[in-house]
Amino acid sequence: MSTTMTFKCPCCGGYLEFDPAQQKFKCLYCGQVLSQSDLIEESEKREAEAEAAQEEQTRSFTDKKLRGYHCQMCGAEIVTEETTAATRCYFCHSPVVLHDRLDDEFRPDGVIPFQLDKETAEKTFMDYISKKKFVDRGFFNGAQLEMFSGVYYPWWYADIEGEGVFSGEGTRSSVMTTATHIITTTRVFSVERKGRLSFRNMARKALMKADGKLSDGIHPYDVSAVKPYASGYLSGFLAEMRDVPEAGAKEEMIREAQNYAASMMKGNHSFNSLSGSASFTPTQVKTRYVLLPAWVLTYKGGKDGAPYYYMMNGQTGRVCGKLPIDKKRVLATALGVGLAVFLLLCGGGAFIW
Repeated sequence: MSTTMTFKCPCCGGYLEFDPAQQKFKCLYCGQVLSQSDLIEESEKREAEAEAAQEEQTRSFTDKKLRGYHCQMCGAEIVTEETTAATRCYFCHSPVVLHDRLDDEFRPDGVIPFQLDKETAEKTFMDYISKKKFVDRGFFNGAQLEMFSGVYYPWWYADIEGEGVFSGEGTRSSVMTTATHIITTTRVFSVERKGRLSFRNMARKALMKADGKLSDGIHPYDVSAVKPYASGYLSGFLAEMRDVPEAGAKEEMIREAQNYAASMMKGNHSFNSLSGSASFTPTQVKTRYVLLPAWVLTYKGGKDGAPYYYMMNGQTGRVCGKLPIDKKRVLATALGVGLAVFLLLCGGGAFIW
C-alpha cells in the first residue's frame, strides 16, 4: 500500500494545515501554530517515516493510472489519479500528502507557498465577478465557493545563457534633388554582430492536462519567493506532480530563447533595412522543477452543463477565466435599450412634425 503523510498537532493530535496568512502550520482544532523551521523539521520527519513504511509494503492497482492509499487519521482507502500529489481524505477530510509521488526524480526543487488564504481568495473572486453585469447569478452562490480549491501546479523553470551571432547586410539610402534629377544613393554595409545573452526564469507548464490559457493567464509569479521544497507546504491543499519530462520542456525553452535571441540580434539598428541570419548557441542551461499555487473554481452552467473554469494566482491574486453569461439578462437588456431608443425616436419625430 502506498504511503501517505498527515501532519498531526503535537498538542491535540488533530491535523495541521499550512496557513498562507501566517506562513506557518496551524492546527484547526486547538489553534497550535508551528514556525517555518518547525514545518521543515516536521516535513523531514514525516518523509523519513513514509519512506520507511513504503519499504515494508507496496501494492499496485490493475489500472496503472490509479493508486491506493490509506488515510492515517481514519484508515479509509483513498484512490487517486497518477499525477495527484496532495489531496484530502474523502471521509474525514484530513489533508493528505502522497509522499511517494514526490520522491526521487519527481521531488520538486522548490515551491512558492500560498500567500492568499481561502477567505481572501473568495473575497477577491466575489469582487471580480460582482463587477460583471451579465454573469450568471448562480455563480455567486455559496455552494460554488465550497468548490474553490487551492492547488499546487508543477512548472519547469530555466535560466539559459549562450552566444548570439548575426551576419547580414544593412542599407542606408539618401535622396538628393537637383533642378533636373532626383538622385537616390544607397550604401550597402556588411553587418556582423556577436553578443552573450542571458534569459532568466523562462517557464513551461509541467502538467499536460493543465489548461494552458488559464495557467499562462495568471502569470507572472515572483520567483524570488521560491522556497526549498518541504512537504508541509502542501498540507491542506491539493497538488499535482509533473508528467512533462525535463528534456521536452528544456527543448521548448531553448527554442523560445533562440527566437528571442534572433529578434534581439536583428533589432535596434540605424539602417533603413537589415537582412541576414541570426543564431543562438546555448552554453549553459539550468532547469528547476517548482510547484506554483493557484485557486481554482469549476462551474457547470447553462442548459448543457458546459464547464467554466476560473483560476487565481495564489501569490499575487491575478485572475483569469471564462465566466458564464446569463443570456436572458443580456437579451432583456438589449430589448430594453432598443425600446428606449425607439420611443425616443418616436417622441422626437412627433415633436418635429
